Amino acid sequence: MLKNLLSAGLVLLVVSGVSGTVSAADLVPDGGDPNAAPPVPPPMPEPGQPGSATPPPPVGSTEAKLDQSGKEDNGLGLKLVYIQADLGLGWATLGGTLPEGTWIDRATSKAVDYDAHRSGGGAAFGVGAGLEFITFQVGARLRGLSTGSFNLWNMGGEIALQPGAGRFWPRFGLNVGYVWTGGFKDELCVGYCSFLDISGINVGARGGFQYFLGKNLEVGADLTADVMFLKRAAVNGQRAELAQDARGTGFQVAALGHLGLHFP
Repeated sequence: MLKNLLSAGLVLLVVSGVSGTVSAADLVPDGGDPNAAPPVPPPMPEPGQPGSATPPPPVGSTEAKLDQSGKEDNGLGLKLVYIQADLGLGWATLGGTLPEGTWIDRATSKAVDYDAHRSGGGAAFGVGAGLEFITFQVGARLRGLSTGSFNLWNMGGEIALQPGAGRFWPRFGLNVGYVWTGGFKDELCVGYCSFLDISGINVGARGGFQYFLGKNLEVGADLTADVMFLKRAAVNGQRAELAQDARGTGFQVAALGHLGLHFP
């Protein structure tokens, strides 16, 4: 009887040992060491991807634009300096700085139609340069407008927002500067054109787009509109209608194409 009990106990111990060994081996693939360090977990997904603990950057933020640029693989990179040349058509009026109607020149007895010389259209051109960082441009621009009656020049600062991505960049901006005239026709001011001084301050807006042909080269188009606060100094001579200072509000609009370089 005692012998039978001892035999049964021995059998149970052997079976338990075998079961424990098999269970531990089952926990380790390919029969590895059950006491080895656990495997390294897979890397976390990129921010904003499924399974990531980091949310995507806000829409329109600098981080979002950099991420979008990287996804599109446009190869443009960050730009710090821009230079743009403009060419197109424009129109401007000098407002009340010139008299209205027709007047007689005392020296020549010829009629002078100021209404015909107060406004005009023609070739518009310019060049701008400045600094930029992704969504902003800050710089200066020289613009000119050559009409059939006078030339108009503008020099001032500009700031633009360009909320684009990839190769296509819309832009919207504001500018403020100094504006002056020159090149009046002789039939308006024969003998004293050099004394006819009309100048002032202009404030304007600009809207258009830039399309990058390559890493540094882009083409685009813009529409501009400016309000000009002008003053004409009195002219001493044969024109009584010009003998007093005058002020007026002028306007200028232009449609321009441009070619731009962006560095580095």
